[in-house]
Amino acid sequence: MRSGILFHSHRDNKRCILYDMKFVGFLLKMIPYVLSILGGVVVFYASQKYVHSSGWIDLMDNVAASLLAIPLVFLFYDYSNYLITKRMHKHQRTKTIQNIDSLLFKILAQIKNISNLPRIEVPMQDINLNYKKLDFDAKYLRLLRKHLRELEDLLYKSDKIEILDPQHTQILSFIAQELNQILNECKYHNPVQEIARYLETTLSTIDDWFYSTGYSARKKLH
Repeated sequence: MRSGILFHSHRDNKRCILYDMKFVGFLLKMIPYVLSILGGVVVFYASQKYVHSSGWIDLMDNVAASLLAIPLVFLFYDYSNYLITKRMHKHQRTKTIQNIDSLLFKILAQIKNISNLPRIEVPMQDINLNYKKLDFDAKYLRLLRKHLRELEDLLYKSDKIEILDPQHTQILSFIAQELNQILNECKYHNPVQEIARYLETTLSTIDDWFYSTGYSARKKLH
């Protein structure tokens, strides 16, 4: 089977830029909170050090307490919102991966039919297809194209909200590219030896997906 799929450098650069922007945004967001807390400390210190009227001391202490309390309330809110968002993101990611797993098994089922294989196991062993046994039934190709559109739709949605890791996105993009190539080769009746190689590469890349996502169960397509 193929080893991992290499990342595109522009995706890595994009990810690094996003992380830098998030960090800078975090620092900018913290400035008002820090200034408010420092202001509260300064007002409280000034009330204790330089003010002797009890009325003014009480007023300044109340102001200092407000300056200290308000940022703490907002920090608590932001942290709670962060935890909720993180949990939702994790739930979305898990659900997306499960949907992709299910779709890839449907794609494997059509490849099994086309290849006339008795079964396909996940994780897969090395599979060398006999190009003489390939069956390009229109029904199989129609379903394969339907699943490809579904995969491209899932890939577009997950990439838009950055729900998947760059490695996972790269693997899925490569799978979609190979499926497109298979369908085009079949459409123009190109040599079946070439199509068999594309099918082998697709199987290998699907195996990369299951390996990268930690898919541990073995499932047979009979």
